[in-house]
Amino acid sequence: MPPPPIKTYPAAPSIATHTHPHLSIDLDTSKRSQQLASSPPTMASRSSCILLAAAALAALVAVGSCASALSFKTGPGCSATKLVLIPSVAISEVEVKEKGADDFSELKEGPTGTWTLEGKAALKGPFSIRFAAKSGGYRVVDDAIPASFKSGSVYKTTLQV
Repeated sequence: MPPPPIKTYPAAPSIATHTHPHLSIDLDTSKRSQQLASSPPTMASRSSCILLAAAALAALVAVGSCASALSFKTGPGCSATKLVLIPSVAISEVEVKEKGADDFSELKEGPTGTWTLEGKAALKGPFSIRFAAKSGGYRVVDDAIPASFKSGSVYKTTLQV
């Protein structure tokens, strides 16, 4: 006995192409992406690239300019046995190392953003300063305060915080 006949149906319109008497939309994105990949960039896309690069550069400059140069002012009451520091920006866990010392000594934080080190003997400068950074970790500024420091003097560093 022969197999039953196979019914055939007319082909359905492709999902990728829609036809309408007044509108033709080609939904085949693979053709379009091939055309874009093989065609040279147009003036509009070059302008867009330049604009995007300019915006990225402006954002980097804006973020970079948020950092401030760190400086230290020696506060009132400084003497041969006492060092009072007033940083130009808020920092924490401030320590100093005297010339020839092996370790850093912790400064005491005062209520007005001052940091004080009081020694029994005369302090020996220049002083290196170590402090905790907001972004994490510690920063060290070598020889930030000279041996001949005076109250009211400002000592600038090259460090941006």
